[in-house]
Amino acid sequence: MKQGQHGAPLVLGMLGATLIALTALAQSADELVPLIQQSVEDIQAEMRVDPAGAESTLALQKDRIETLRSEAPNHPMLSSLERRIDELDEEVAALRESQSESPVPEEQFVPLSAPADVRMRLRDVEELRTRGDREMLRGETDSAVAYLDEAESLIATIEEEYGDQIPPGYAALIVAKERIAGLRDQLARQQEE
Repeated sequence: MKQGQHGAPLVLGMLGATLIALTALAQSADELVPLIQQSVEDIQAEMRVDPAGAESTLALQKDRIETLRSEAPNHPMLSSLERRIDELDEEVAALRESQSESPVPEEQFVPLSAPADVRMRLRDVEELRTRGDREMLRGETDSAVAYLDEAESLIATIEEEYGDQIPPGYAALIVAKERIAGLRDQLARQQEE
């Protein structure tokens, strides 16, 4: 049963990453750079709560770096972004290795499962965030904001209906909130430009 719980977010993450990667192929170098920079910040936050998710997000950024390298091999930010992605890759690998080497004693283990309906609704939240990301990349900021508003409203409903059944520190909920906040910040910066 535990394997199914861990496999589903990975599959969803990979599907989301594929969609974003396809979108990234149609972007210019100047659009890719801020996306990669924002994602670097997201990965740093995600490493604390969801190392597997951070690894998935990092793989997406490697694809974006490859796109940037092929479109603009002389871009002034390319080498620093490559260096930072390599550093994050090492940090994520070290974190994953330390987790596998130091098992948590049984008495310290706190199950972090939530009801199936919560997990299903969080997938809906992630889908809305992905749609918002896609709209932002297309320059449709109003549509992107609408998707993010809907995602935040769904999170509020989840917390209201299932608050007592969601374990404290539930990673999927924390990551969903952080990703939405990161995308909102990115949208705000894009609107200022």
